[in-house]
Amino acid sequence: MRNLLVAFFSFGIIFISSAQSLDQYKYILIPKTYEFTGDVDQYRLNSLTKFLFEKEGFNTYMKIGEKPEDLRKDPCLALDTKVENNSGLFVTKLVLILEDCYGNEVFRSEEGRSREKEYEVAYKEALRDAFKSIKELDYAYQPSAIDKGESISAKLSLPGKIEVDEEEMEEEEVEEVIEEIAEKELEEAEEEEGELSDLQIEGTKKYLYAGKTYSLKETSEGYGLYPENTSEPIAILIETEGGKSFIYNSLTNQGIAYFDADNNLIVEYFSRQENKKVMLKYELENQ
Repeated sequence: MRNLLVAFFSFGIIFISSAQSLDQYKYILIPKTYEFTGDVDQYRLNSLTKFLFEKEGFNTYMKIGEKPEDLRKDPCLALDTKVENNSGLFVTKLVLILEDCYGNEVFRSEEGRSREKEYEVAYKEALRDAFKSIKELDYAYQPSAIDKGESISAKLSLPGKIEVDEEEMEEEEVEEVIEEIAEKELEEAEEEEGELSDLQIEGTKKYLYAGKTYSLKETSEGYGLYPENTSEPIAILIETEGGKSFIYNSLTNQGIAYFDADNNLIVEYFSRQENKKVMLKYELENQ
């Protein structure tokens, strides 16, 4: 009995801690696709994720697309959304994961499950099941002392968003409306991403690292680092206030980046796998 009480008490502490840790984040970023689906908003799973977060009181934005001013200045106000697919032969299993701007896991849901055979139905059912862990947190954003000076108008204001009286509409109808809005935002983000790459070609700089060539293309928020002959960046450099350094964000690592006196790109991050600080130097090609 004593061991059971200790285990229950410990679980309670972990649960409370998770709720408090989410309350300090103002935004949730939704990717345009998940690794296990491949296509943009396949099965409308990303749209559903956005809808379910907003239903629980979270402010959400697409990861690629327009952001509010405070988030552009401080990307650490947001959490990145990931969905882990642990499905087996007969059961679809999804886990919802939230990571901070440094790639640290802040929240991991209970495993959502579905025994439906059709992929779209199964994924949606499993995702909704995983979101029960989010609902139990009773999220309420708690701004820091700095954020408290902001006006209410700084809160989420999505283009094209409409007011919906959920009491007058069935939940499925509300979901369809919001999912359509999310799909529109995904399309706009895709268009914006394509326009951004084309417009910034003139500002491209070439760098060498480990015998390979990389292109650094300037954007409105910083730079994108592209391997030669590829259209997808391996990392994004988000400009900090003052513009002397950048937040370095790749698929596997988060850290800082800056230019040295010779305009070489220096990247520094802490490798959790190697348990040490890593510094990379991308050398500017002579132009």
